[in-house]
Amino acid sequence: MSPVTFRATGDPRSARTVAALRRGLRALLSERPLDEVTVAELCRASGVRRTTFYTHVSSPAALLTDMLVGDVDALLGVEDADELDLPGLAAHLQRNLVDAFELVARERALFRAGLDSDSSAPLRRALLAMWTLRMQYAMGLMTRLGLDADDQAWAAVPFCAGGFTTALEAWALSDDTDSEAWGRAVYAQLPAWWPRA
Repeated sequence: MSPVTFRATGDPRSARTVAALRRGLRALLSERPLDEVTVAELCRASGVRRTTFYTHVSSPAALLTDMLVGDVDALLGVEDADELDLPGLAAHLQRNLVDAFELVARERALFRAGLDSDSSAPLRRALLAMWTLRMQYAMGLMTRLGLDADDQAWAAVPFCAGGFTTALEAWALSDDTDSEAWGRAVYAQLPAWWPRA
């Protein structure tokens, strides 16, 4: 199931159900680890039937993955790309990265619950897939804006996607609170040909 399936439907009932499931999962995760949260408990805490639960997600871990990846991804868009030059795009992308780390800092307990669980692999895979798509998108935008990169630039996509995924995990598991400095430091690790603000 896609991490953002429910968002695409536009059905208000689905949105209410998912919101209830999210609230229920948040409440349960404040009491115990993700690996100990059962579907039955989550349904009770959310006021949702099991059949309805399975219409939306396959497990509590899948719900948490959807929540976290969807929320980070929502911060990474570049709606005004046609109005930007390369330095402007670079500044926008760096700001998006800082915003993502700020979100992780606000939701650190949830990220830790997902990353510290035995069922963390889907979360890591979904984060990697999200960063890969965002890197491909950024590379496409920069190419259209005249980026002059060598013929090995394609390697930056998987390399940086893996780095962003790991940096997000390290940030979530840290006690650091300066997301601005963390975001700038991570952005500085991009290839030398990557545009800077």
